[in-house]
This record gives sequence, C-alpha cells and structure tokens, in this order.
Amino acid sequence: MMFQKYISIIVLIFTTSISFGQKQLLKKYDFDKGGYYLLGIHSASDRNGLADSLGEFYTDDPKILSAIKEEWIFKKPGMNYACGYHYIILICKDGLELERFSINLNCHEIVSDMGSFYFDPQKLRMFKDDFKWVLTQRKTFTLVSDARNYRDSVLRDTNLIMTPTPTWTKFEGSFYFTYDILKRNYDFEDEDDKLLAKLTEEIKLKYPEEQFELENAGGSSSELTVLVNCNKSLSDKFSLYRRIIYDKWKPFDLYFCTYWKISERLNKKIKGWK
Repeated sequence: MMFQKYISIIVLIFTTSISFGQKQLLKKYDFDKGGYYLLGIHSASDRNGLADSLGEFYTDDPKILSAIKEEWIFKKPGMNYACGYHYIILICKDGLELERFSINLNCHEIVSDMGSFYFDPQKLRMFKDDFKWVLTQRKTFTLVSDARNYRDSVLRDTNLIMTPTPTWTKFEGSFYFTYDILKRNYDFEDEDDKLLAKLTEEIKLKYPEEQFELENAGGSSSELTVLVNCNKSLSDKFSLYRRIIYDKWKPFDLYFCTYWKISERLNKKIKGWK
C-alpha cells in the first residue's frame, strides 16, 4: 500500500509538471452548442505550400471545432521571429468576430492574447479535408449611411460567416491634434494613457453633445499627437488644441469585406479543381 501511494504521488507530480503552463486557446468556447465558425483569412507573408493548397477556409461543424479545441493546446513559447503571418484565424458567431489568432507556418508560430507559442503546421494540416471554401465579397460605398445599411442587412443573412466592425459604424471620419506637454515622465505609455483620459474629459466638457474616441498617434518628449475618431460636426468646431494643415478632417474610406458560406455542391467542385 505504501509503495502504491508513492507511485500515485510520483504520477501526480509528473502529470502536473507536464500540464503546468499549457494554454488551450479555445477553452472558453462550448462548440457543441453550435453557431460558431472558425474562419481562416490569408495574410501577407512568404510562400507556403500548405497555405497555397488550403486557401481561405472555414468550418462550422461542432465536431471539427471541438477537435481543433482539443488539439490546439500549447506550451512551448514561440521564437518571436520577425515574420509576417500566413493566416488570421477568427472565431466568429452571429456574423461577428469574437477572437483572433495569427499563424506563420514557416516560422512555426501562433500569436494570441495569451502569448506566442510554437505552432506545428500539422495542427492545421490534419483538418485540411474537413475545411470548406469561403466566398469573399468586397464592396465600396460613397455614403456612410449606405455602408451602414448594407452591413445591417447582411448581419441578418444566415449564410454570413463574418463581417468586420469598421470604425465607420460609429463615426464618420477622423482628424488629428497636437497637445503640448510641459513635463513628461519616463514611462511614456503610462503617461500617455493618463493624458488621453484627461483630454477626453476636457473635450467632453467643451462639446458634451458630441461622440468621439481618442487614440495615441505618437509624439515626442514635448508633445503628443492625438487621433480623434468622430463625426464631422466635432471637427468643424474643434478649437481646444493645436491643429495644423495636415491635421484636417478626413472621412473614412467606406471599404467593406464580408465572408460567406457556399453550397456543398460548389464546395466539392472547388475542392475537385484544386
């Protein structure tokens, strides 16, 4: 009995040491409930045979999604190579993106909010025959109202896999201003976050009827450049901080890309051609 007890302790320690630090990237998703998609979108990078043969793809099969969930468990950290990515992998539901991962198949790396991990391309290749081809549609609009109406309409389509959420769904465009800094601490990021919070409150106080968002656009030790996403009405009357000719109002480009399911018949034809 004592010997068996020691064996049990050794097995427990060994198992714990193996599992410690492992990350299951898709752990929080209950794919058995249905309604989820995994969408693979090409990203700019060097050539790769697997990426060339796969193309852009998706699966909404709960069994395949659950199998990927169990397979995509990582522990070994990535090498943080200066590589582009062959794929952006999106987890989607109800036509919207929930989470994304970036994969480079040549550098063997997957990047997530949990960190960067070593990625064996076999973890993608093994599902190749289970993936389906995806239809990509691209549209450009002149009026923001038309772009928003079109996006609202496709979100009601059951064949939609994913549509992005561009900034123009909330605002019409953007402009820059420059804020002069009398004294900056060494922790630029922390200091800039505090400045943006301060500037947000000042703008709200001056223009309470306007909606906007601020982004850090860089700067120096003596100034901060701020990007303002907003409607044109705010830009037309904005005079709180310094603006130069290059900081003028610019409407957003109303470019739009959507991803769709295709019929099983067409999917088989495409796979046959490939």
